[in-house]
Amino acid sequence: MKKFLMILIYFVLVTNSIAQISNFVSNVKIENAIEGESLKLTAELYNIENIYRIEIVYKTFGESEYKNLEMVISGTQATVSIPSEETIPPFIEYYLLIQLKDGSKQTYPLEIEQGASPIQIAISSKSEKSNQVIVLSPEENEVMTEDDFLISLSFVRASDIIDITRTKIFLNGIDISSKAIVDQELITITREQIGDINLENDYKVEIKIYDKNGNFVSTLSRNFKVVSQQVARAMESEFKYMGLIKAEARNENTNSNQIFYKNILADFNSSFYEWQLNANAYFTSEEKDNLQPFNRYSLSIQNGDLLSLKIGDAFPRFPNLILDGKRVRGFTGELNLGFFNIQTSYGEINRKIEGKLLQTYSANDVQLANDIISINQSKYNAPFGKVIFGSFNRQLFAIRPSFGSGENFQLGFSYLHSIDDKNSIEFGTRPKENVVIGSDLKLSFDNNNILLTSQAAVSVINKDISTGTLNDAQIDSIFTTNKDLNINASDVKKIRDLIDKFITVNQYLGPWNPQKLSSLGAESSLTLNYFNNNIKATYIYRGNDYQSFGQSYLRTDIKGINLIDRIRMLDNKLFLSVGYESLKDNLQNTKLTTTQFNTISASISYFPRMNFPNITIGYSNNHNKNGFDLNDIQFGKYAIDETTNRISLIATYDVFYLVKHSTSFTFSNSVRKVKSFQNGDSKYSNISFNVSSYWNKNLVSTFGLIYNNLEYYGYPFNYFTFSIGGKYTLPENKLSLSGNISPSFGDFKRQTFELLVSYNLLENFVISFQARVFRIPDKSTNSIVGLITRLNI
Repeated sequence: MKKFLMILIYFVLVTNSIAQISNFVSNVKIENAIEGESLKLTAELYNIENIYRIEIVYKTFGESEYKNLEMVISGTQATVSIPSEETIPPFIEYYLLIQLKDGSKQTYPLEIEQGASPIQIAISSKSEKSNQVIVLSPEENEVMTEDDFLISLSFVRASDIIDITRTKIFLNGIDISSKAIVDQELITITREQIGDINLENDYKVEIKIYDKNGNFVSTLSRNFKVVSQQVARAMESEFKYMGLIKAEARNENTNSNQIFYKNILADFNSSFYEWQLNANAYFTSEEKDNLQPFNRYSLSIQNGDLLSLKIGDAFPRFPNLILDGKRVRGFTGELNLGFFNIQTSYGEINRKIEGKLLQTYSANDVQLANDIISINQSKYNAPFGKVIFGSFNRQLFAIRPSFGSGENFQLGFSYLHSIDDKNSIEFGTRPKENVVIGSDLKLSFDNNNILLTSQAAVSVINKDISTGTLNDAQIDSIFTTNKDLNINASDVKKIRDLIDKFITVNQYLGPWNPQKLSSLGAESSLTLNYFNNNIKATYIYRGNDYQSFGQSYLRTDIKGINLIDRIRMLDNKLFLSVGYESLKDNLQNTKLTTTQFNTISASISYFPRMNFPNITIGYSNNHNKNGFDLNDIQFGKYAIDETTNRISLIATYDVFYLVKHSTSFTFSNSVRKVKSFQNGDSKYSNISFNVSSYWNKNLVSTFGLIYNNLEYYGYPFNYFTFSIGGKYTLPENKLSLSGNISPSFGDFKRQTFELLVSYNLLENFVISFQARVFRIPDKSTNSIVGLITRLNI
């Protein structure tokens, strides 16, 4: 027994990861926080039965406007990738927005709306050492013939301290540097230079770089394979494929409520010459007719950047004013010819969910209420009924032809039409229709050092198409008799005849005053990249009536400027970033007063890449104020005058003591001062420390501490969490064990324990057992127990 306890204690002391507290997210894993590379985040979930949808809400440095992306839920995980163009130093701020099935919402971290700070992810600049030498040939894992053999290195981007003549090149450990031809900023080795070496083999080329003092700087390597002409021809025509099938069965015990889940995931990828075929499907027992889809499936075919066709679920990316971040179930495709390109998407963005009839009324006892509507009297023996409204099936069609490859020039035109099927459900209200027309332009000069982008779009929305298009008599009745509308009936008829082919025309169509630009959305930016400065100036305008059904999270009724300068120093080791943004609302004078939103941001980052921590320090000041005086008797209660100051520190460092220890330390503090009748002041502080230790190739441990302090409306909320756990893989990788213990103390008390055991039954078949326990003292103990199988094809 004593020996068992010692083994258990040792196992627990090898750590996993640490996380913020949440009722639904245990932790978030982050991959590849590197400039210009897509950033993948995976959230580990529990209490799955209550989760309807999860979105990541994020912004880059210097911006006040957040962007939203839907996360894909699969089993107990939700994943998302932030696009590569958004991963810009010094950092990205994010939080998760969790929508629950009962209609409520929660954030991760908790209390974002009350003043808690979002999580910051430091974005590392690309290592200058990686950019100093470009390996032109071979590419990683390239297959070539003996006649095509070529090692080629470019030193065009190399620092002045690099000595190209000292470069050492090794082929499978053999020094072939003397065979190289050095021509100013280029090194090449061809088949003729290496002589009689038999090249039909697997090879690894290593390049060692030195400075002018003979000091070693860095190493680059590439793996490649040399085959005969006959084998090369056979490989080119070879049909290649790979895939996996993953099945999961798990039981969740939440507040004595037992729920059993079953999921299956299948993913298949294949290639033939330059064609790729991909198919994936995810089916879960969480799929319900009264909810939007949890199942996901798609089939796609692609030929490089030339052609892409996809049926099933897709997240197409058009200009962000038109369509971005919205799941479309149907068809999505692209054809890129360079001089002419076309992109289109058609399908369902909301599926129908039938409402529910609660009570019927006769004509004599009917009440006046928003949820009481006319119903089928012959079917329900009553003319009126009290209902819970459902949601209509909503279809979307978008198309964007464009001219130019986008390398230096591209001009695009976008059209979006989305409509609710008013006959898709029986108990619904106000089916809608939306049309958006837009254009976008990209111009770049001087090798992209000067970049101009611009987009503009106009939207029209009908907020109730249930009665269809107005006829002449109805137009005369509405617009002639009602002088308050100040709209000429003959003008309405002309507009109807013009746009009826595109959208339903009735009294619910708007806006009717396009000259006031209320339905206009526009954005232009100019980027200059000179003298180690990357300066970006942006102007945005979005009228209060602008709306696209393909973009649910766009901030409207706002205009203003955003200025950002990112200054690179010391060969991309030191970054200084400054930003200023000034926005205001009430563009169409629809509010009592105008609110001004001003943001000042600054950040300094140091990435030495050796012998010193990577450090990022950030500061921001947000000030929002409208024109009302707090002491005004009539309008003082509407006064807005609030200031938020936030500072942050992110530090990471690899310590080599016996083994490698990767450490990270974060600190953030924000103070919000609100001048109002109510004390809306808040203070938030967060401190966390994590260390991951790599004892050997089989054993990894981590340890973490986190402290949170939130004060809102004068009420404090403090807690402390530490986490210990880890992963151990037995020799030959047959069995792996990982576990984590994470107790929280203070105003939030909880203990969590996680265990994962994976065993390779076959080389391509893995079976895993997972157990997660969440205990809240004196309240409840919840658990997730599951079995997962994975087959690689």
